[in-house]
Amino acid sequence: MKAKRNLMIGLVILLVILAAGVFAAKTISDKDAAASASADAAISLTSITASSEIESFGYTFEGDTLTFEQRQEVVEDESASDNTSEAASDSTSTAGSEETEPETETVWYLVDDPEYKLDQSTVNSMLTAFVNLEASRQLTETSEEYGLEEPTLTFWMTANGETTTWSCGATNDMTGTVYLQKQGEDTVYLVHTNKVTIFEKGRMELGDTSDATGDIASSEEVTSEVTSSETAASEAASAE
Repeated sequence: MKAKRNLMIGLVILLVILAAGVFAAKTISDKDAAASASADAAISLTSITASSEIESFGYTFEGDTLTFEQRQEVVEDESASDNTSEAASDSTSTAGSEETEPETETVWYLVDDPEYKLDQSTVNSMLTAFVNLEASRQLTETSEEYGLEEPTLTFWMTANGETTTWSCGATNDMTGTVYLQKQGEDTVYLVHTNKVTIFEKGRMELGDTSDATGDIASSEEVTSEVTSSETAASEAASAE
């Protein structure tokens, strides 16, 4: 009877130990899963959800500061020139009709050079970068090694009447991340470099080159005309 009782006590103790082991293993597993999820979770650094919320933006890269604003421009109708004569002949009959407002589109321009023709697709990529700006990690301490005292890139945007500025520090080539800090905050974030490299462009890289061929051809024609004029002048002087 005593042996049976001891056996029962031993089994109970064994069950308690097994239960404790299972509970501990589950707790560790849950903690690891939570830590992994925390590490993988992206940290959004902006509150905007669409690029249309951005009113203006800019950045400073390699000593050059560029500020962008938007304006509405009338959409050019390619068929307008072909229909000029028809429009003129019908002007009398349509004089009394109600005029329709021209179609417009949003165009971004440089504040310090409004006539400089920007590549709007590049600008749109920058706007998208603001919407998708997120960090992979949030650091709890600061260090001079982060390189934020002398930023390599600074960029900002104004959305919904509020301006937010970020500074980029040193790049970790091993992880492909850069240290990023929001102005007015002590928190430092690790951001993948592809989130900010879109702003590492000089003024000349932003130009619209879609009509470059035409420009080159025009320059060559002008040069040819100048050369012909100089030759003619030289021949005239020799004749005299």
